[in-house]
Amino acid sequence: MKDGMERINRLFDEYDFPLNAIQIVRERLGDWFISGGKPTDGYVWQQARYLENLIRYGLAERKAVIE
Repeated sequence: MKDGMERINRLFDEYDFPLNAIQIVRERLGDWFISGGKPTDGYVWQQARYLENLIRYGLAERKAVIE
């Protein structure tokens, strides 16, 4: 994976996160990109790790796969 945004998008596709967590990540990244940040910056990866920690601690659930 070449940038943190790819990882974040994959996590959002695969898991249901609490609404407040989604809002926090969107606000943080919005501010970051407005200030000139790039998708490959460490701060974006930090947000991906935040989402991964929510999964690890049981605060997000894997979405059901519909076949």
